Amino acid sequence: MSFSPNLFLSNLQGKDGPARPARFEVILPIPPYINQFVGNSVIEKILNFPNSVFGDISDVVNRALGRNGGDSNDYSRTSNSSLSRYLALQCETAELPGKTFLTSDVKIYGPVYKVPYQRQYGDINLSFICSNQFYERKLFERWTEAIMPPDTNNMRFPKGEKTRYYTQIKIIQYDDFIKQIYVVNLEDAYPVGIAPQPLSWSDDGFHRLSVSFAYQKYSTVYEGGYDIGQAAASLLGGKGANLVRNLF
Repeated sequence: MSFSPNLFLSNLQGKDGPARPARFEVILPIPPYINQFVGNSVIEKILNFPNSVFGDISDVVNRALGRNGGDSNDYSRTSNSSLSRYLALQCETAELPGKTFLTSDVKIYGPVYKVPYQRQYGDINLSFICSNQFYERKLFERWTEAIMPPDTNNMRFPKGEKTRYYTQIKIIQYDDFIKQIYVVNLEDAYPVGIAPQPLSWSDDGFHRLSVSFAYQKYSTVYEGGYDIGQAAASLLGGKGANLVRNLF
């Protein structure tokens, strides 16, 4: 069969075209224990940001469809939904995690071959655009200080009733029609590193904050539904908030 440029180009369009790395969302719930260490002034300012309207539209649509508190409304699972939604909007880059097997060399008769004996998961990096008030840096600094307070250096118990600092991060890959085509749930995740942020008089850009997260394991959902709330918010923006409320 000869190569057909038209057939090749047609495969790059529509639902069978290539997936785009820019169509993603990261949902990062803030554990209640960590929420105690974040200054009230920081939270209040974030709650009053204009992007809260984005969440209002999405919540209204999802509630109207009976999805409040379900798998499609993951913001309801966090102790501070507006703060988690804010982080989702500020998250510029993310990663779908990798997975490898640890192996052992075995030889019974003939050549040596490898036998897997354990899964191994690598850390992931999330990059956030920093606001002019450095809310993002302050938040993750507080998170790490809550894990190990700098005044005592005593590690908190990660699964205690009052000191649980683990969370479950969800990374969603969408197609061009805002359908969830691949979802990764990182279980028992927490920040293990905050990357340095260089300063320079010659750099007139803006700050990005890279945070590394460790986790115990991840599970996958290979195909999900359409995020109607997200689609409505993306299309209508703040001007459509009242319209959506009237419709539903």
